[in-house]
Amino acid sequence: MTNPQSDTEREKLAARLQQDPAHFEPTTAFRLAQHLAQDGELEIAPHLGIEPTPLAVSGFRQRKGKFELKSALAALVGPLGSMPPEYNELLLREERNKSRALTSFVSLFATRFSELFVEAAEKYRLARRLRWSKRREDNTFRKALLSLAGFGTARMVETAGVDENVILRFAGFFADRTRNAASLRAMLEEFSRLPIRIEQFRPRWVSVAPEELSQMGGATPPRLGVSAMAGSKALDMSGAFRIVIGPVNYADYLTLAPGGRRLRDMFALARLFVGSGFEIDAQVILKKEDVPFCQMGDAAMPARLGWNSWARVAEPSRDSTDAIVTERQAALAIKPAGAAA
Repeated sequence: MTNPQSDTEREKLAARLQQDPAHFEPTTAFRLAQHLAQDGELEIAPHLGIEPTPLAVSGFRQRKGKFELKSALAALVGPLGSMPPEYNELLLREERNKSRALTSFVSLFATRFSELFVEAAEKYRLARRLRWSKRREDNTFRKALLSLAGFGTARMVETAGVDENVILRFAGFFADRTRNAASLRAMLEEFSRLPIRIEQFRPRWVSVAPEELSQMGGATPPRLGVSAMAGSKALDMSGAFRIVIGPVNYADYLTLAPGGRRLRDMFALARLFVGSGFEIDAQVILKKEDVPFCQMGDAAMPARLGWNSWARVAEPSRDSTDAIVTERQAALAIKPAGAAA
């Protein structure tokens, strides 16, 4: 799988596959068993018996670091096997005698044939090739897609600041070298599942370097209307834009708080898309019917000045547009009340 999972999540997946293997699509069950085994040994055990129509995947178990998946994919023996029935009877006899030597020998071929069968089933299924390709570093399709998006090396993916799945998901936008607000809006809307609007040409004041300020008495005195300026800052209308999020409900509003992962990931994706030449901030709009009364003493969600502490006495007449978060504020980790410094 493409994302690392905790031991608890792995145990849940293993238990579900063991208890109800028929719940999974056969090729998914095979890939899941591979993921659970990781660098361990995965053995594909054949169906032994006389069932006329066995399940494609009917069992999974793990013991002593070994993993076994009972599967009829590309079966060699059993009711759906390609070998004569006599081999099935021979394996059953060996199993009754508690000898697994012949079964293990057949499993060597069944494991490889099953893997080839699954790879053939996934050959033209884009989502599956992306979903399960991380464990196969030589996957040419994945490499080609990352290269088209501009992330052809592992180092570029590592330093992108965005999960590789997200890059692959929006590879079409990254492959287009013409960066525009429409593409950014579509990408952020799909990523966040929230209404997004991009406000371009946001005015900002840019500090002028001291050596660039107008000074009288120099070798080249400033000329009025040409090179002279008054003040230490200049108004810039093309170097900043704003991501307007909403209107959203209060639950979504809280997930977009400064220091939270959701807003930080949105900034990271926008920064990766537009580059370093723009200043970005975000405005989170809360629906007027969801603006709460300010309540002190709530340990789960304490009141934060400038974020969720409105001084209201009646129903608001318009949506709240007060929350504006800069990229730097979104990256700051906010400690909960009472946490040690």
